[in-house]
Amino acid sequence: MFKKTDPETIAPYLKDASNFSEGKASEVVVPETREELVAYLKQNKNPITVAGAGTGLTASRISLSGVIVSMERFKTLGSVKDGTIRVGPAVTLQDLKNHLKGSGWFYPPNPTEWLASIGGTLATNASGARSYKYGTTRQFVLEADIALSDGRTASVLRGATIDQPLRLDDGSVIEFPSVNFKSPKCKNAAGYFVRPGMDWLDLFIGSDGTLCVFTECTLKLVKAPADFLSGVLFMDQEEACWELLEKIKKTRSSKIAPCSLEYFDRRSLLRLKQKFSNIPAKAQAALFFEQDVASQQEYDLCLETWYEFLEKEKVLLEDSWFAQDPKDIEKFHDFRHQLPLLINEENSRMGRMKMGTDMAVGDEHFREMMEFYQDELTKSGLDFVMFGHIGDNHLHINLLPDEKKMPLARETYATLVSQILKWGGTISAEHGVGKLKKEYYHQMIGDQALEELRKIKKSLDPQGRLGLGNLF
Repeated sequence: MFKKTDPETIAPYLKDASNFSEGKASEVVVPETREELVAYLKQNKNPITVAGAGTGLTASRISLSGVIVSMERFKTLGSVKDGTIRVGPAVTLQDLKNHLKGSGWFYPPNPTEWLASIGGTLATNASGARSYKYGTTRQFVLEADIALSDGRTASVLRGATIDQPLRLDDGSVIEFPSVNFKSPKCKNAAGYFVRPGMDWLDLFIGSDGTLCVFTECTLKLVKAPADFLSGVLFMDQEEACWELLEKIKKTRSSKIAPCSLEYFDRRSLLRLKQKFSNIPAKAQAALFFEQDVASQQEYDLCLETWYEFLEKEKVLLEDSWFAQDPKDIEKFHDFRHQLPLLINEENSRMGRMKMGTDMAVGDEHFREMMEFYQDELTKSGLDFVMFGHIGDNHLHINLLPDEKKMPLARETYATLVSQILKWGGTISAEHGVGKLKKEYYHQMIGDQALEELRKIKKSLDPQGRLGLGNLF
């Protein structure tokens, strides 16, 4: 294990993709083995913030005081066994993807940032475009080796429920506190996952670095598809895209079964035209879809079924794009990933801040949500773009105010939050809460639930050392 105490060597650990600028730390500790980590935790008395790859958007890895424990040396990457693989928390999604290439196996969670560490994706229950079919990180974790803030350790297995005490390696046990709080049923990455009879493992996944340090985990893989059928469908009205989505969801054909459904409003397409000049001039909205196909024989039949289905819909079919080869598939993913980059470049050039939402609701409120968003955002007069995981009713709205309009942007953001919460939704569907969304998280769950979640934290981290400033 080595330590960094010079301010210049600490500084890189006080940055992440959130641009949060208030981080402080007395030192950075970099253990090289689980034994070194445990020994350090047992003697440490300071607040600890766990540092991953720094791709997060809510400042979870940026410490407010105390020490930073960087897991950058935990890069074990095992071989595939019976459709599972053991990995260390510092392994990135790109590392795992490259490792599995040609193996016949596939890890479905695909957050936009491929440089995200596996440990970070566990801490936030990350998801991505393919969550429409496959779900979130939580569904693919079978076991996690963890260390608590006092150095006690455990291997937490899928199937070990909170109805029984959590048994630690030293023989001690932890009882799950009695709480009434339940997590929302929609796609959610805000705070602790709590459901009656749930697995202990599900509590630690998505806990935002406040309950444990992940030292290794076992991931579930699925058989790699033979190919992906994908396309970008353009429409001349935004409402036509919403209608198409509802019809896709109701379709019972096994040949129309997308794993990804991604939305782009007209303001998104205006930005994307900088990079993709062949976007149709009359396009006011787009839907990116992707479907995993088990065999090449099935591919042609699926493509034909999609064409027949879309011919009856309000789609600019002749102007839409369909992948012909792997290069097209990569291009379509680039189409999706370029938008946040273009917005960030635009903001930097104009000296403007971005306020981004990460909210979601259940299916029953989808159309209300879309109409509400459009009406409220248009009425505000603010510049904005709306895009993202429409299949999960989970859209990213980027408010783009200049300095003078920041108060209006905050007011508009608060209005959106209040309505989403009235519909039983979540303020964070994939990025977590961290330090930046605490106010809205507290609004979401209420004072009583907040106290119940504090009881859960105290049972596992009695001194309150881990993840200071995250969630609470």
